[in-house]
Amino acid sequence: MKKILQIAFLANLLFASLAFANDNSTAPDFVESEKITNIANFWQATNKSGIGPMLPQIPSWDNRGFLIASWSPAADYLNAPTFIIMHGGGGSGTMHFKIAQDIQEQYKANVLILDSFWSRGRKRNTAPDAREHTRVINATHRVYDLLAAGKWLQEKGIKSNNVFPIGESQGGMVVMRAFTEGTDFAVDIKKYFSKGIVLWPACHWFDADHTRAHPVGPYHSPVLIISGGRDYGSPIELCPTRAVKSAEHVHWPEATHAWMIATHGPWKTREDGNCDQYIENRGQRIPMCYSETRTKETFRKIQQFIQ
Repeated sequence: MKKILQIAFLANLLFASLAFANDNSTAPDFVESEKITNIANFWQATNKSGIGPMLPQIPSWDNRGFLIASWSPAADYLNAPTFIIMHGGGGSGTMHFKIAQDIQEQYKANVLILDSFWSRGRKRNTAPDAREHTRVINATHRVYDLLAAGKWLQEKGIKSNNVFPIGESQGGMVVMRAFTEGTDFAVDIKKYFSKGIVLWPACHWFDADHTRAHPVGPYHSPVLIISGGRDYGSPIELCPTRAVKSAEHVHWPEATHAWMIATHGPWKTREDGNCDQYIENRGQRIPMCYSETRTKETFRKIQQFIQ
């Protein structure tokens, strides 16, 4: 029995080392998208939402494959602001399509929804799913995906001083990691982006503090963080103090995780106060309640921040 426990301990230790190793830009291998999801299933959703289809179109930073993304340029795309939506651990979905619609309407902006999971054979990057793989997709991997998107946009003639990554949950921590000073990628981040926007950030990944292996803060460029007091899945208190204090931080005590959730799909009107959707965290259901007031306030805060 003692030997079995020792083996189990070593196996867990091995997984932890694989999960949190900082291996720079080399993320898990790319696969044919059909092995994990048929992106054609999303074409109706993106088409009816008025945004570009999800397609493998952005060369990865290390040129090992193509990142799936939705690109929706504005009419005057060279002069319009550009937002890169970075999804959370649950992967891309209807909330991101809805946020893309909102951004187009609010700012007459270009919108890029960037996916890091599907083309690498993953549906999501939460603890139960991450344990199925010997190599997880960590925050630093996704920083290099963000860099790949920045390079792709710059090649289209879009000016970096008007490009803003906006990350939610795990994607929020990716933005925090990207804008952290003193990293190997800091110079390139400054080359492609102006300011970073973080919504309900998750600093604990795979049931552990992800910032220990992938430190966040202080930042070399302006960062806006917006958090909710009823976000019991990823409370802001789990993020390092330096990461929060070195940013412009807005905290709404009554807001939940993902207060901009698409309650009835990507092209139907959201229902204010609807809490039907939730995430599982250590056997606990964490509600995600749409707030019309806080969604409007989010866009107002972003407008002030990017000016």
